[in-house]
Amino acid sequence: MRTVAETPRPFPRGTWRVVLFGLGLAFALALLVARLTQVQIFESARFAAEARANQIRRIPVAAPRGRIYDRNGVVLVRSRPSFVCAMIPSDVHDIAATMRQLSAVLAVPEDKLWKRLLHHRGINYTNFDQVVTYEPYGPIVLASSLTNAQMARLAESQDELPGLDLEAQPVRDYPYHKLGSHFFGYVGQITEDEYQALKGKGYTANDVIGKEGLEQHYDAYLRGKPGGEQIEVNAQGQLVRRLGPVDPVPGDSLVLSIDWRIQALAETALNDQLAAVSKERGHPLAGAVVAIDPRDGGVLALASYPNFDPNDFTGGIKESTFAQYLNDPLHPLYDRAIGAATPTGSTFKMVTGSAAITSGVIGLNQVLYDSGEWNCHGVLFRDIAAGGIGTTDFVHALAASSDGYFYQLGWRLGHDRLRYFAQQYGLGSPLGIDIPGEYPGNWPTNAWSMKVYGLPLEPSDVCQLAIGQGAMQATPLQMANITATVVNGGTLFVPHLVEAIRDARGHIVKRFNHDILRHVPVTQESLREVRNGMDQVTEPWGTAYGEDVPGLPYGGKTGTAETDGGNGPNTTWFVAYAPSQHPTIALAVFMERSGGYGATEAAPIARRILAGYFHKKLPE
Repeated sequence: MRTVAETPRPFPRGTWRVVLFGLGLAFALALLVARLTQVQIFESARFAAEARANQIRRIPVAAPRGRIYDRNGVVLVRSRPSFVCAMIPSDVHDIAATMRQLSAVLAVPEDKLWKRLLHHRGINYTNFDQVVTYEPYGPIVLASSLTNAQMARLAESQDELPGLDLEAQPVRDYPYHKLGSHFFGYVGQITEDEYQALKGKGYTANDVIGKEGLEQHYDAYLRGKPGGEQIEVNAQGQLVRRLGPVDPVPGDSLVLSIDWRIQALAETALNDQLAAVSKERGHPLAGAVVAIDPRDGGVLALASYPNFDPNDFTGGIKESTFAQYLNDPLHPLYDRAIGAATPTGSTFKMVTGSAAITSGVIGLNQVLYDSGEWNCHGVLFRDIAAGGIGTTDFVHALAASSDGYFYQLGWRLGHDRLRYFAQQYGLGSPLGIDIPGEYPGNWPTNAWSMKVYGLPLEPSDVCQLAIGQGAMQATPLQMANITATVVNGGTLFVPHLVEAIRDARGHIVKRFNHDILRHVPVTQESLREVRNGMDQVTEPWGTAYGEDVPGLPYGGKTGTAETDGGNGPNTTWFVAYAPSQHPTIALAVFMERSGGYGATEAAPIARRILAGYFHKKLPE
């Protein structure tokens, strides 16, 4: 029987499409699974890396703050290394035993160490457990400025004191101590409130920050970038291993407009004169000096007395020292150079005179008669010089400081015009100096008078204001800047202390412009006449006769302001510039409730500063 081979039957029509579709679907599913697996592996690796990164902590080490230089490169403020005992709370197993032993090692009372541990950054912890919870890695400085003996004993005891380290930290150092303290400011540990306000800018809870002066205003440049030791911790926050240090980046440095030689001259002259006058009066006195370069608004010197030592605040100020500063009736932490505002006496006649000539209420060289008194809108004002000085022109009247002459100028100007020019010269508003604490002074308006006294501003008040009396107030900074404006031709600069910022390698990273607040709308003729009068202040008819500097022609103006309605001791002023032709320095001297007159109390200070600055010898 023959077997017939069967021929395979073909797939029905459409079957191949089904097969191919199935194969494609299987391949796609395989790719999808592979892709998902790859993504899962990648994501797992990423999550693992992130989890690991979340366990990396840094025990911070502060960066050295940038230096502060004067305009000639003299180092005024720096950082120096200081050894401290710092605690990492999470590494301490027996806090009671640790504190007892540390007290013995450092010879520091145990209660003092506990106080540093539980009270810092403005936070008061009730127990050590809270410290561990909120600041597990610190570091918390328990003792600073360790002596060589303390360092040696602590180093020997390191193995017995887990969680305690001997560390070198940069500490702010002010080598000239009290000199320049008010514009330097000081540094201190960041408080909790400050941290909450600044943490968005990269500040940490362990930072030392500027508290006043340049240290505060330029803190973002000076502070640098903290470094520290990176550590790995487990989920319970326990140390797993140390990963190595991260070097801190030093802060940028400030280059000031300050001339340290002038600053030292100003501080010495001010302190000596205050000591002499205080001895005469039987009680301590206060004052200030501001010197400005009239060519660009750079502050050459800024002194306020009494002053303080910024080093007292480094590492935390002692309670007793801080109490002394706070309880001192003369308030040494108060910067009178930019904050003390009082009537200025006749130094304000610079403004009145240039305003009157510019406005045309008097002509150049116009002669008026000074009888020693003037009836100003029904109120009789008398000159300090009985009988006045008679017939006089503007230049002679300014040099002799004739009140009778300037009463008439105020009467002719009226409130609106005098106020306009006073405000144009910068009175009644901050000038914008680059340190905190500037007071704007005051120029009275009717609304202000109603608010303060419940009485309107009287028409007669303008005559008092014209001679720098009454309710007007200006700071030494403002009066120095007005003097600079008078001698530079009317340019009112924004006074400034910092010229440039340099990085740690000495490269300029920022240079500041000499900003102009405004050009005061006074004529050059009016300014020339004011300078002519001020140039004669040391002539026999001038109010500062006898205060000349041999070989140095200079201009100036005395001021004597009443206090307590005329019942208190006078506050005395003197403004000056030198040389008379092409001045390079303008200054204001302020003697708070010194008694006497501007010529006798304030002018000698300016005379000593100018003589020293220009290397002139004063007669014995």
